[in-house]
Amino acid sequence: MQTSTYSKVRVNPWSVYPGAIAGWVMDAFNLSMMFLLVPVIADLFFPAHYGLAIIGTWSIYTTTFIFRPVGGLIFGRLGDRIGRKNTMTITLLGLGLITFATGFLPVYSVIGIAAPLLLFLFRIITGIFAGGEYGNGSSILMETVGAPKRGIWGAAIQSGYPLGYTLAAVIFLYLHYVFPGTEFAITGWRWMFWIGIIPAIIGLVIRLKMPESAMWIETKDRAKKLTLSDVFKNRRLTYEIITSVLAMTGIAWVYGLTLGFFPTVLSFDGFLKFPYFLYVVITAILVSLLGYLSSGYLSDHIGRRTVMVIYSILAIIFSIPLTFLIIKHYLGFSGSLIFASIIAFLTTGIYGVIPSFLSEKYPTEVRSTGTGIGFNGGFILGNWSTVFLLLIVSFTSPFFFGWWGIFVIIGELFIFSSALLSKETRGLDLSDVKL
Repeated sequence: MQTSTYSKVRVNPWSVYPGAIAGWVMDAFNLSMMFLLVPVIADLFFPAHYGLAIIGTWSIYTTTFIFRPVGGLIFGRLGDRIGRKNTMTITLLGLGLITFATGFLPVYSVIGIAAPLLLFLFRIITGIFAGGEYGNGSSILMETVGAPKRGIWGAAIQSGYPLGYTLAAVIFLYLHYVFPGTEFAITGWRWMFWIGIIPAIIGLVIRLKMPESAMWIETKDRAKKLTLSDVFKNRRLTYEIITSVLAMTGIAWVYGLTLGFFPTVLSFDGFLKFPYFLYVVITAILVSLLGYLSSGYLSDHIGRRTVMVIYSILAIIFSIPLTFLIIKHYLGFSGSLIFASIIAFLTTGIYGVIPSFLSEKYPTEVRSTGTGIGFNGGFILGNWSTVFLLLIVSFTSPFFFGWWGIFVIIGELFIFSSALLSKETRGLDLSDVKL
């Protein structure tokens, strides 16, 4: 086998990791704010009808994800043409600015129906910039790390999501103390968005100093000659994109039903008062971090597909009965904390294997494009799970948990199917993946 230039130019992964994970943290921070602010946004941006306002807020939040693949496509292609580092600088700057600007939006009582429409527009822009983060951030780190430890390094960067969620939850909690009672609905929620510019600035400073992917530098001339039609005309690449989207549809679907939905479920009807429901959510998020690292570590030893199959089966077996106890409010604070943590570990821990699983599907010339489309494409359907569930429950309210369980099984079957339809790539040298 011919030795590539890349094999002689090894970059220390630690020189890339901080800049890559900065985007994950910022992305998760932004997305998690909407999870946490659903009741507040519903009251401020919609007419006074709680049920419809909640569905409207979730719909705006979810519609954002339809535009993530647009960002994955635009910035993924850009990353393959002008470099991972340069493109990551653009996406993080855009994400930081739109997050900051959202804090200035007028509410329904001021401009009426224009309020949710403006929020909708801002979330679309957010989705486009956020969608551009994954393909480039994942690619630059995976191309820097050697095959034996690619799984655990992938889990380490994916851990930026629970870290970003935790950061958002902690700031949310802090702002509730700074702006108690109705003050939070007047001013406090805006500070959630304004503070979002800080991690973006820190991330930009780090990214400007990090090195470019040596593997991309070696292939950039070939990458510039490729067009999008070349990508989609290639049957193997199209197949890999489909299996990538399939996996991410299941993961996004289940994530919305568990960690995404916990703040609403735990606080519903005053089951857990503030801040106790938030303590449960923060603990569950931190435990999910262990799930990420464990799945990534295991994937380096028993394979990507095997880990995905095991985690999806365990999630079905354990998460449904445990969540039944939480949803039915049979548990107090301690029980909810323990069981929510177990559910988070099982249902979202599988995220840890995704960076290596996706990056090993695509050649360097189109890795940012393929990974960006594959990862974000799953959110088109996956993040509507909660909206679909709420709509069904509005007509069959006594059967809420039954529908919830069915929805979880559907999501896990997506993941299971993707694993079965994909080749095992553990130990693969990324330079050996050809067009």
